[in-house]
This record gives sequence, structure tokens and C-alpha cells, in this order.
Amino acid sequence: LHFTPVAAAARAAAWLTAGGATEVCDVGAGAGKFCLVGAATTPARFTGVELRPGLVEVARQAARRLGLQRARFVEGDLRTVPLGGYQAFHVFDPFAEVEAGPDERLDPFVPTRDRSDDGTRLLARLDAAPPGARLTMFCRLDGRVPRGWGLADRIELDARGDWLDCWVR
Repeated sequence: LHFTPVAAAARAAAWLTAGGATEVCDVGAGAGKFCLVGAATTPARFTGVELRPGLVEVARQAARRLGLQRARFVEGDLRTVPLGGYQAFHVFDPFAEVEAGPDERLDPFVPTRDRSDDGTRLLARLDAAPPGARLTMFCRLDGRVPRGWGLADRIELDARGDWLDCWVR
């Protein structure tokens, strides 16, 4: 429910790096699957930003076990973590879990404060990305898109109707 499927991660990583990106940021990385797949299948460096320290540690351990030195994980809040220096971003709605019921949550560490504006804040931060930056969105933020980005591709991932939206700034 809260993870990018491996096939989607591989397609997203390939599309993001096809534009020449060498630094990719996974916004709301969870246990790190997207970054791990990206680092294993492309020459780029992938950084996962995650709020929960336990998931950051799991992701770091997985990267070590797999020998993926181009996958790194940073504990941080999406409202404040530096996003400069990245040429590409992946978003699998990192705020959906906050709105989910208790039985649909990944773990008990779901922030208690109101995070309803976080999607808007994230989109505003993506507005500052450099021209030519790339963005993939899987399960995008309630249909909202960042200003100044154009939809470049929409990749069908499976027969269930899952899509990967691909944007260029």
C-alpha cells in the first residue's frame, strides 16, 4: 500500500536518469526501495529522505547488505531538508499514510501534528528546481502538480491502471 512496486521503481529510475540526472532524490523514501532499485539499475546516486529514523536505518542496512554505495538515506522533514543539488525527484505521495486509518499505517510513528499542508509545501519547494529537472510521481499528491512543470510522459505500469507520471521543469 505504501511502497513503490519494483517495476515502477525501475521504470522511474530509468526515466529520471535518461535526462542526464546524476543526483536523484526520493521524497519520503520509507524503507528505501526506490533508491535501492535506482542505484542497482542506473549509474546515478540516489538519496532517500525519510522522517522516521527506524526506516532510515532499515534502508541504510539494506544498502550496505546489497553493496549499493550510490544509495544513501537521510533522516529529515520534507519541509526543511535541503533539496538543492538534485536534478531529479521521485514522489510516491509521502503524506498518504498520515491520512490513512490506523490499520493502513506502516508503523505507529505517524506524526501527530497536522500535516495537511505538507503536500502543498513540497510542491512549492519543487517549484525551485532548476530548469530541465525531472520528476516522477507515482500515486501523486491528490492530482496536484507542481507549477512550471510539464507532463512529458505517462507510463502505464500494469493492467490495474497504475501510472507513472513523468514531468520536466
